[in-house]
Amino acid sequence: MRIPNLSTPLPRFARLQTRLALVCGGLVAATMLSAFLTGSVAVTASIGLAGAMFATWRMVRSITRPLETLAGAAEALAAGDQPRVDIDDKDELGRLAESFNRMAGNIADRERRIAHLAFNDTLTGLPNRALFHEHLNLELRARERSGGQVAVLCVDLDDFRSVNDRLGHHGGDELLRRIGERLTAGLGKSFVARIGGDEFAIVAEGDQIERLAQTVLALIEDPVTIEGNRLIPGASMGIALAPADGKDSLSLLNHAELALHRAKELGRKGFCFFEEALNARAQERRCLENDLRVALAEGQFELHFQPLFDLASNRIGSFEALLRWKHPIRGPVAPADFIPVAEETGLIVEIGAWALREACAHAASWPDHIRVGVNVSSVQFRRPGLKELVMQALAASRLAPSQLELEITESIFLEGSEATLKILHSLRALGVRIALDDFGTGYSSLSYLLRFPFDKIKIDRSFIQNLLTRPGATAIVHAITGLANTLGIETTAEGVEESDQLAELRRHGCSSVQGFLFSRAIEASQIAALLADEDPSLERRAAAG
Repeated sequence: MRIPNLSTPLPRFARLQTRLALVCGGLVAATMLSAFLTGSVAVTASIGLAGAMFATWRMVRSITRPLETLAGAAEALAAGDQPRVDIDDKDELGRLAESFNRMAGNIADRERRIAHLAFNDTLTGLPNRALFHEHLNLELRARERSGGQVAVLCVDLDDFRSVNDRLGHHGGDELLRRIGERLTAGLGKSFVARIGGDEFAIVAEGDQIERLAQTVLALIEDPVTIEGNRLIPGASMGIALAPADGKDSLSLLNHAELALHRAKELGRKGFCFFEEALNARAQERRCLENDLRVALAEGQFELHFQPLFDLASNRIGSFEALLRWKHPIRGPVAPADFIPVAEETGLIVEIGAWALREACAHAASWPDHIRVGVNVSSVQFRRPGLKELVMQALAASRLAPSQLELEITESIFLEGSEATLKILHSLRALGVRIALDDFGTGYSSLSYLLRFPFDKIKIDRSFIQNLLTRPGATAIVHAITGLANTLGIETTAEGVEESDQLAELRRHGCSSVQGFLFSRAIEASQIAALLADEDPSLERRAAAG
């Protein structure tokens, strides 16, 4: 029988098979000798057999021990450990151990990557919402033992959408990365996480929080240049303190977000601390939101119409459609109370679509020279399909496009002027008129008047109220009407309540007026009687008022 040389290379597992063959051969030979040999020869054979069996045992152990090691390592790997098998053999068992170690290392790397993705934001590398809650709960438990406050600061970038519109999403992503780096580098031991699109959360010690808040705002507001564009970011912030404002991460973050919402209401670029009254406000808002959904489904909304009087012809030139809501329990709800909630929840899109269709349907029965003005929210501009909605409303009512006037506010330009201008031009191409409402407040810019040919400017009522008492208001009204006349744009003064205001507006060349001096908003059923008035002279109406 030829015994192979174990030092020469053999195919995969050949050496292992050879060892097992030798073991089996030894056992067979030993059995045969014990069967046929007797006497002293048998004693000698027994000694030889014992030696052969010992050698066999050692050889089997040399095979089974590494296999036992691998089996134990596999069980440890399955249990979540990171074992390593050290086998110095160069044969198949050694190569099997090397393969196992590589596999275990790859699994560990994948688990680390999965854990990082599960608890870190992929864009900024900061901890995400899940890790934020885990860290905050650990911090809260630690503070229970040691005492002291924990502060949660919820930070939201102001007007971030305009950055995306101006630079594209890659530019917005770069700004978020820069802000994350600034906060991490500038806040020392504070824990910084990104918990939403443009929202960051910070966990810090509850001492000198106002100073920390100012530091956060300063870090964010430092100018930044992205792709050659210089930006000055801004942010609003809400702050909640533990244990006073909550004892768990969910309630603290919720309260910080309520305070953030309040900070934005007060003008942005600032911060507010949580107050218990904000909880009541939030509950009221949730109830109002639910009621709005019911009102939309049950048709509780209606339109009233306020006339605008043309000063050149001394007659009604148009009506502004105003949304009204008579709640079955609350009674009449002021637009100032429900319109902001409708905009925040997106319900204004469906409500606005209903108002547009309803206004066009009513205006279709009016004389051809009378237009209807419909307010369009900035939220509607951000949603696709506004042009198609206008076309459908005109087609369904058979109203001439020139009789429809869409009223927008300057705030829509904060959402991205280029995209907004594109939509406005497409609407005007239909023959629809565009009016700029509340001009002179908030974000007024004469560049709007140069970049888009508005048909009308509506001068905000705040200037009209002070027209007779403050020289500055008179100068502003005179400047607006003069500029508009030069550009060929009509002007409407809102909130006219006194005859002397009317006379002053005539003197400044205002095109039309709107206000309680002439008429409040009326129901649609009253319009026919108003239009049938035999003497529509403004002076007679003013005297009667």
